[in-house]
Order: sequence, then structure tokens, then C-alpha cells
Amino acid sequence: MNSRMTVKMAKDRLAKSGLEATDHRVRVLMAVGNTTHPTTVPEILELVRVSRDINRVTVYRILDLLVEHAVLNRLGLGEKSQRFCLREMDSPGEHPHFHCTRCDRYLCLDAPSLPIDRGALARLALDIDHVEIHLEGICPACQGKESLSDSGKESD
Repeated sequence: MNSRMTVKMAKDRLAKSGLEATDHRVRVLMAVGNTTHPTTVPEILELVRVSRDINRVTVYRILDLLVEHAVLNRLGLGEKSQRFCLREMDSPGEHPHFHCTRCDRYLCLDAPSLPIDRGALARLALDIDHVEIHLEGICPACQGKESLSDSGKESD
């Protein structure tokens, strides 16, 4: 998620997913792949439009296609709010995300596994296709700001 995605890497990733590497697909994939956080559609549009004129509907269609072919993860964050992040190759694709409730940043967490009681889920007789783990709290940067503001307060 932090390494720079080149045009060649994007084309290879699309080919491995069985998709033709069109210019628009490459640019959208690079826009998402070169961010360090789950990205919104307006952010993707801004990144893609810098180098090429592209229709907003085309970007949405490409994002849907990349999610469908397991290239990207889509984070459903409530009504009309979605973010996208790169899905790791050769992995189930799901990874946890963290949302800072203070600064509103989203982070992809590098946690290979989080405990889920699969036995309890099996007893519920659910056919699970996708697991999305979304953690909320205060990020380290905001915690630092909080401790700085606390240290400036006078004690009674």
C-alpha cells in the first residue's frame, strides 16, 4: 500500500486479473494504488484528471470492475460514502481499516489476521462471502495533539 505503483505494475496487475489494460483503467488503478489510505472517488477523480480527461461515470464503472475482479477493496462507509484501496495479490483481500473519529482519516491496517470466532459463525448457518473489519478511535497523530493541549492546561 505504501510502495509506488508504476504503469508497468498496474498493467501487470490488470492482466493477472484477466482485464485489458486500457489507459483509463491503468490511471484509475495507479491513483488508488499510489495512496497510503483508502481513497474517495473525488480524490481519485482529482488524481486521474491531472494527467487525462476522464468522465466521472467512467471512473465509477472502472472502480466497480476492479472490485468485481478482486483488484480493489470497496469500503462501504454509510450512505453514499465509499472509499477504495488496493487489494493484496494472492490473499483473501480483506484487511482491517481504521477511522480516526477526530481527524476523519482512514487507514489500511497491516494486520494479517484478527481473531474471528468462525465456529460461532458456522452455528448461525451463514454463507459469508466477505468480511469487513472497520475499527474506530483516535489515531496516534490526534492523540499527540490531545496530550499537547492537555499539557498546556493549568491545574487547579
